[in-house]
Amino acid sequence: MNNLYFKGLSTDNQELEKIRSMFKENDLRFTNVFYSYEGLPLFSKEKLNAAIDDEVRRSNPIGQDVNIICHSMGCNLGILNAEKSSKVKKMILISPEFGEYSKKEKRIIEEAKTHPSIQRPFGEKSKKISGETAKSIILFNRTKPWATLALERVNVPILIIYSKDDIFIPKEYLHRLANRKDNVEIEIINSKLHNPLTSIDHGSKTMSLIKNHLR
Repeated sequence: MNNLYFKGLSTDNQELEKIRSMFKENDLRFTNVFYSYEGLPLFSKEKLNAAIDDEVRRSNPIGQDVNIICHSMGCNLGILNAEKSSKVKKMILISPEFGEYSKKEKRIIEEAKTHPSIQRPFGEKSKKISGETAKSIILFNRTKPWATLALERVNVPILIIYSKDDIFIPKEYLHRLANRKDNVEIEIINSKLHNPLTSIDHGSKTMSLIKNHLR
């Protein structure tokens, strides 16, 4: 079965090749859906869904059943696709950022914005961001509530993986979600990285969780 990957915004081609190699080493197929989010519709859910469908068809031209693995902002788009597609059989959400944040989580994120050592999900360490990144942040913020609602209608097995010390994850919301929906499981990696799959120390553990879920 093909595994479609929806990357996080800051994931570059080098990281994608590393992830592709990890899947190959574990005898898992891997197809990255988006190399850039530039040009996607920003304000119409219907147009965005159509654009996602177009890319998924290009990634899966014969229309076979697929699993969706997604990271960070890519989780929003992967969930929107899974909501409408009968071809999606399993999902893995790595470091998702949709849903509701508690007051404490919001305060920690606000405090971290002024700290230069904090790893930001969008990979930006300065106040200057590119036009493409600015548009992608708008897309990210627009799709967060859409993904939150869409996930309620996704009933395939879902594994959520996140790093214990990643402050950008709405942990309380995710655990309430897993307690409420029987198809959702959570695994926590002892790390602070926003994508533990690319970690030297925790990549193998994360890959093992992915492989076990896809069996």
